[in-house]
Formats: sequence, structure tokens, C-alpha cells
Amino acid sequence: MSSSGGAGESRFALHDSATEALWTKLEEVQKLLEHQPDAKELFTRYTVVRSVVGEVKPVFPDAVRLRVKVFCDEQGFAAEREWDDTDPVSMHVVAYFNYTLFTEEMQELAVQARLLRSIGMEGSGLRFQRRRRSTTSTADGEAVSPGGSSDGAPSVHLPVTESKKYRPATLIPVGTLRLRRVSKAAEAGTLTEVVAKIERVCVVKSVRRFDVGRVLMRAAENIARDAFHVRWAILYAQVISTNFYTKIGYVLKDGRVFMVGPSEHVVMVRCLADASI
Repeated sequence: MSSSGGAGESRFALHDSATEALWTKLEEVQKLLEHQPDAKELFTRYTVVRSVVGEVKPVFPDAVRLRVKVFCDEQGFAAEREWDDTDPVSMHVVAYFNYTLFTEEMQELAVQARLLRSIGMEGSGLRFQRRRRSTTSTADGEAVSPGGSSDGAPSVHLPVTESKKYRPATLIPVGTLRLRRVSKAAEAGTLTEVVAKIERVCVVKSVRRFDVGRVLMRAAENIARDAFHVRWAILYAQVISTNFYTKIGYVLKDGRVFMVGPSEHVVMVRCLADASI
């Protein structure tokens, strides 16, 4: 679905086959981490956060596709709700999982584990320093080690295959939110000062146990303090998600329940500095 723009319209495909293929890789990641006692910390280590103002590619399209995947495909919200006139003036935050770095390091750890087993030191806690690959290229596209014989000939001379050439890391979008400065919020009553309104918080279902939501919220709060210069954050939380927000420091503003689409919501707030609201 695509069109020329405007509220309720999108200028890019809402369901993208390349992004869908990336999301299937998360099942592999989940299996690799399911027996790790520090799974949350490991996942967070390979998570990066990017933020943009307005409809900047690729972050904004990734944000909208995440919203559609979670809110529309999973929860039944109308697709028209997932982009509106506030998107061009909002800050969009997307968390990405660095799949390339994760798989490279997991493969290296597996090699180390096999070596430790072979010398009877499995479970010893011994870790090897990560190998440094130092190669240079000749004019004809071959890689050589920096060492060589006395006459200057390289000691190792290997052809460079296509797989050895640089490729950008594969980053999988796993969660998003948007935020903006507001002086009023329809369901929140009177506000005594400008606040940061956090909206459209969602995380891909398969990785919700890995603290992606917490990473996103902390990024949003840092933006609210350092870029928006506000002292309060406010959000409309789905009732089913209030436990999550409570754990990271949010409280109910008044406890009133209201409907947004098919879901019950409440207003929650968090003080980002000494203030009153």
C-alpha cells in the first residue's frame, strides 16, 4: 500500500518482504539465547538505537512497519491509525538488533567452546581474546598477510572472495516509539507545563522478553530531558501493559480507563526531574 502522502496515507510499502525476512531471523536469535542466564544483557549488547525527526528514511519507514506489525497485524488496530499529521513533527526512535555482529561472535564462542572441551577445560570460565584479522590487499585484488619472506614475498597469499569484501551490518528493527513536546493531552486533563508525550510504543513479539521496551523508554526519556528540556513524560498505556510501565517508574495519573481503538488505556506519567504536574 502506498500513496503520495498526507494524514492516513503512506509513501512506502507497509508490508515489506525484506523486513519480514529479517524478522524471521529473530526466531534463530531467540533459540540461541533461550538457555543463556544473561540473555537480556546479551541481546541488549547487540541492540542499537537510532532516532530521527520527521519522516526520514530508513528509520521512519521501519517505525511504521513495526507499528503495523504489532498494532494492526497482532492487536487489530486500524492501519489508518498508524501514521498521522504529527509524524512529520515527531521524534521517531527505533531499536535495531545487530544480527551480523551477534552471529559472528556466537560462531566464535562456539569454536572456543569446542576447543575448551578438547583440552578438558569446559566450564572453567576461560575466555580467549578475540582474533584480529589483519590483511591488506594487493593491486590485483588479493589479500596478503603483513608478514613475508626475506626477499619481500608474502608468506601467505590468498584470493579475496566476494564474501571477504565489506558489507554493511544487518540491522533488524525490533521496537519503536515516537515522542513530541505537548502542552495538552486530550485524556490527561489540564497540564501545568509542556511535557514529552510518548506514543506508539511497540516491540516485536518474539523479542519482548529481552528488555527492548526498557531500552526504548530510556532513550525516549534522555531525549525528553536533553533535547526537549521537559521535566515530565506522559503516555497513554494499554491496560495490559501497565505492569511494564510501573516497573520502569511510571505511575497512573488518575486511574481513569478510556478506549483507543479496540484496547483499554490509562494515562501514566513519570517525573524526569524534580517537578509537579
